Amino acid sequence: MKMFKFTYSVRRAVYTICFFAFCIIDQRIKTCSGLDGWLETFRDLTGIVMAVVIMSHYRLRDITRRKIPYLIWTVICLTGTPFAFLWGKNNMPFLNDWVVVLLNVILYGYILIQTFISTAVEKRYPVLNRRYLAVWLLMMLLMILSRSKYIWPATYLVMFGAFYLTDYSKEEQEDLFQGMLDGMILGFFVLQGLCFVFRPYDTVRYKGVFSNPNLNALFYLEVLAAVFCKILWAAKANAGRLVKLYYWAGAGAVLSFELMTIGRAGWLTAIVLIFGFIKFLVRMRPLQRWWKSLAVLCLCVALTFPLCFGAVRYLPPVFHHPVWNWGEWSEQRVHSWDPWDSEKYVDIDEYLDAALGRIYGGFTNLLEHSPFLMKANAAEKNLPPNKIPVLSEDQSQSDTILIRKTIYSYYIHHLNLLGHPYEEQGFQLQKYYWIGHAHNIFLQYGTDFGIPVMVLFAALILWGTAVQWKRFMEYGSVEHAAAWMYLLIPAVFGMVEYSWGVGSLSITMLFVAWRKAVCDGK
Repeated sequence: MKMFKFTYSVRRAVYTICFFAFCIIDQRIKTCSGLDGWLETFRDLTGIVMAVVIMSHYRLRDITRRKIPYLIWTVICLTGTPFAFLWGKNNMPFLNDWVVVLLNVILYGYILIQTFISTAVEKRYPVLNRRYLAVWLLMMLLMILSRSKYIWPATYLVMFGAFYLTDYSKEEQEDLFQGMLDGMILGFFVLQGLCFVFRPYDTVRYKGVFSNPNLNALFYLEVLAAVFCKILWAAKANAGRLVKLYYWAGAGAVLSFELMTIGRAGWLTAIVLIFGFIKFLVRMRPLQRWWKSLAVLCLCVALTFPLCFGAVRYLPPVFHHPVWNWGEWSEQRVHSWDPWDSEKYVDIDEYLDAALGRIYGGFTNLLEHSPFLMKANAAEKNLPPNKIPVLSEDQSQSDTILIRKTIYSYYIHHLNLLGHPYEEQGFQLQKYYWIGHAHNIFLQYGTDFGIPVMVLFAALILWGTAVQWKRFMEYGSVEHAAAWMYLLIPAVFGMVEYSWGVGSLSITMLFVAWRKAVCDGK
């Protein structure tokens, strides 16, 4: 008997709720103030959700057969938790986060006991790619031993190490995969639905339920990958026309919202996902021409964009209850007393001018900064590694190539073998422009944890994507396609951004996708 008597549908529902929870966690940690402990609380809830995912596999007989370790841990928890709670109440800054931390410790104590028994005693674990797992373990250990002072690498080692070593059955893996996709699509419906009620379209780069358009763009990419995988699944399962139409229309809608963020990093990543999706679809359906699939996708975007733009622009004024995230309030934003046709709202002409201008500006920026000119500028600056590079006030913040070049130059000069604590990072780019992160996920990992971790992190992503691509071409498994997409999203997007660290959906999905590379020894 299963511990929770899961049926096939109930188990998938549990996984759906878990991945929906990851979406909520993602939104909250990116919009909380950080002053009342809720950012930390939601971040640490990631561990609770992953514990549910892992413990869903446990069987009652696994516990009843070896009671003593569980009884010992239970006694420790019953006697130690009250003292730990009182200590945290007097010494920790946020009691709400401390309660979540204690729950994590309790749950993962049971999980580690079961994982040890299953792997070391009973020799039950998935077929492992031991070389890949060894590199992953080495990266995690180097992160723990770095100068970063971060605790999360140790917690992620325990959390995802146990996840990788859990020997899910074939049916459980199918439920987990489908629940993952359904949970993110559900998250999109709920969060975007809240936007239609509470988030007026009053900044030209659409922020959605987040406080930054790049954060919103990254969330849409995660949902887009889920919808693409649903289309691949529908094609493989030969699903009905209405099901296929629903997911194709959904892909068009998500891409439409992605376009409204006017984020070039998001657009570039979406293009990479579209390329992989069409390649996978053609491999799955050899008679399907790639250009036909691309034409259908473009048609879906063309049909859904007016609907999505209209909903974003005209639905919030119907409800007229605008809600701001922390630090967003401004007189320039729409308020409840503003009329529905207020000039504060973004109209289609304003959007098109901004979108086309950003595209044009990107190309002209590249032409202005040819590789030769970039080298000349770097030579003119001649900045020693121990000096803060500050641009003059007359150098525009819209000059993205110059800004990125200056940021990357600073962070590259400060790379070392053991990384830097958070307080040693960042610099003043201009008088009112503080740079707090490297705007590149690989450089950021190198800055936080050292050059060896940066190299291993990049190697694991490149190796994983190559493995998943090859395996999909061999076996046509949609799970491999999903792993390929979720490995690439933070990597491609993170080339010019950071992907927003621990607890964010993109990083959680990166670690989830790594399981497909670790736990498949083919």
